[in-house]
Amino acid sequence: MSEHAGVLDRRAEALLVDGLLVVGGVMLLAYLAGTLFLSGPYDGVGAIFAVQIIAPFLLLGYQAGFEGYYGQTLGKRSRGIVVVNDDGSPVSWVGAIARNVLRIVDGLPMFYLLGIVVAYLTDEHQRIGDLAGSTVVVSTQD
Repeated sequence: MSEHAGVLDRRAEALLVDGLLVVGGVMLLAYLAGTLFLSGPYDGVGAIFAVQIIAPFLLLGYQAGFEGYYGQTLGKRSRGIVVVNDDGSPVSWVGAIARNVLRIVDGLPMFYLLGIVVAYLTDEHQRIGDLAGSTVVVSTQD
């Protein structure tokens, strides 16, 4: 873990991989919920609920869970980056949760624009969630 991976393209690629994994899970959940409620009095409300309400929590749980336990999601692992505390120690659960809850703020006004701008302006390429969680994203490759 030699350098700060402020290389935003690797972070964006990891987010894309993670997003696709979560979308697959949400699609499966929506399918199951839709088929369970399709013939009932709610006519597909379960699928809508699964997509609009559960999906954000699924993404948050996936990101924070993998980062808190392993320091990286499957997307970050595929791109050779890992989340650590800003002192270089393994990321704490508090840091992993804080950085992921604040994805909502980083995503404002759209397409992670605020998070990208903040990452470009900070020395260690930290987005708002990283600053709040005292974390940095570093490369696992030399």
